[in-house]
Amino acid sequence: MPSSTGKITVLMVDDNHEHVLLCKESLPETEFEVAEAGNGSDALKVLGRNTFDIVVLDYALPDMSGVDLLRKLRAKGYDAPVIFVSAAEDPDLSVQAMKLGACDYIVKTFRYYSSLRSRLLENIEACSFER
Repeated sequence: MPSSTGKITVLMVDDNHEHVLLCKESLPETEFEVAEAGNGSDALKVLGRNTFDIVVLDYALPDMSGVDLLRKLRAKGYDAPVIFVSAAEDPDLSVQAMKLGACDYIVKTFRYYSSLRSRLLENIEACSFER
């Protein structure tokens, strides 16, 4: 559900600010409003004050793993769609993230940025339907 501005709200949880900037550049500003959290603790604070249409969650965070953060979010009842991202293709991690309620697992490859918009839209629709 778009925000009052009519834009889709996205929280990018990633400690690599340059990666977040590349993601923002790949998403049209007229369609997406992107916020950023650089670690799990900041993400919990931001999510405690705001709602987002979707969360893009990196596995490697400085203060906790993405899996631990996803587990905490679900325990708190946060049910917005989550896309789990990782630099590594790891089937076990993918299964673990999906069991915790992630809608998708994306490996950060050279195609990641060009496909981000479509993956966000697909997952918002698919995961919102499941809720």
